[in-house]
Amino acid sequence: MCVPLATRGRTFGVLTLLATDRELDGHVIALAEELARRAASSADNAHQFTDRVRLARELQAGLLPPELPTVPGAELAASYHPAGEGLDVGGDFYDVFPLLDDRWALMIGDVCGRGAAAATTTGMVRHTARAAARLLHDPAAVVAAINDALIEGTSEDTFVSLIYGELRREGGRLVLDMMRAGHVPPLIRRADGTVEQLAQPGQLLGIAPGIDDSPYRIALSPGDSLVLVTDGITEARDADGEFFEEQRLADALVAVRGPAPSAAALLESVTAAVTAFAGDATDDDQAALVLTAS
Repeated sequence: MCVPLATRGRTFGVLTLLATDRELDGHVIALAEELARRAASSADNAHQFTDRVRLARELQAGLLPPELPTVPGAELAASYHPAGEGLDVGGDFYDVFPLLDDRWALMIGDVCGRGAAAATTTGMVRHTARAAARLLHDPAAVVAAINDALIEGTSEDTFVSLIYGELRREGGRLVLDMMRAGHVPPLIRRADGTVEQLAQPGQLLGIAPGIDDSPYRIALSPGDSLVLVTDGITEARDADGEFFEEQRLADALVAVRGPAPSAAALLESVTAAVTAFAGDATDDDQAALVLTAS
């Protein structure tokens, strides 16, 4: 007996049953038809799930740089871990790109929400930043341009947290002028193993017009590292509901031994600490960007 496997008006296979010791009566036929219906529905659901995961990954990949650039005098490392099973596009992003006069821009951010709306907003933020940074030579003006684009082009309940900085070399150091807009505070891991938190205030973007804050300057000597993360890392929860928080993030940076660890080693220590604390599954996307002065 052959029963078609069909769903949504399309036949994509056949269920074949062979019986050698009994007659295929009406009861068996009805059972086979029900079995074929359920099997077809399960196969179709699995196919849609696979397509959705692939589409989400492709869209997410388009919102992140395909690979980190080579920045003179610096090492870069970055990671992105989607929430749940990766069915939806997340709102976490990072980017590093060149500017005029041997300067570089870097940023990390988090768009509220998930899915198509978050992907659209993420693309707007990244493209606005890249366009504005080439015309405006002031981090505060670039962040203000991003804020204006969000207010004009998104709904009232859309907001973004962001850290944006511009990097240049001065002598043997890397100097960054940075803006923090409601994002997780950056950490600096010095070459001697000490960790500093940069808690400069700043308002979320997309809520109100105008940016009143001004950039703050940091300097990285050889072996110093700037560590930027999204709140999916600091707000990762363990089985008891406790947050990972900034202190455990700092501890993960201190735990890396040896003189002047690489950006990749610091990033690996952070991701390993988060996984050990909260497990592989996460309720929020997790992104991290590490820059080490070489």
